[in-house]
Amino acid sequence: MRTQLIAALAVVTLCAPGYASAQALVGTWTSASYELPLGTNFDKSVWGPNAKSVRDVHLTVRESGDATLTVTKKVLDAKGKTIPGSSSIEEVRITVGGAQQSGAARAEYAVTVVSAERRYPDDPGYKWPLDGARVKVASVEEDGRPALEIRYEAPEGRGSFWETVFRQGRKPSGRE
Repeated sequence: MRTQLIAALAVVTLCAPGYASAQALVGTWTSASYELPLGTNFDKSVWGPNAKSVRDVHLTVRESGDATLTVTKKVLDAKGKTIPGSSSIEEVRITVGGAQQSGAARAEYAVTVVSAERRYPDDPGYKWPLDGARVKVASVEEDGRPALEIRYEAPEGRGSFWETVFRQGRKPSGRE
């Protein structure tokens, strides 16, 4: 009962109109890995049998409202090892403002994309600008605990998704 009350108070705090600023979001937020089996004949011919695509999402929000969304994608072989040449990192620098809309269990924040690029760890000198990328952030409750819903729209359309992320560790102090 006490845990449910604490979770409910945290969500109300995140969504309350007087506290609906980026300050409530300060910290590091991470998704569970999204895994998708690659089982078509084409996938098997390229990646091998029992390969899977994996996506990890991280959002770091600083007290200034400046934030970095990092989306890491890779393909794992049947043994769970990353297949060389399959990894990419999309990094979107954003500014998170106050809540534009808030309700009892949800607040949608103003988000401005400052810059976005895709990098390939196997070719560190190569970067691809992602002009036109869009990000939306909303505070929600998931499984009785505060969470953020991230909506990412890639400029080319493919690769767009929404993901729920949860705060990791402690909320950082102002010195971090």
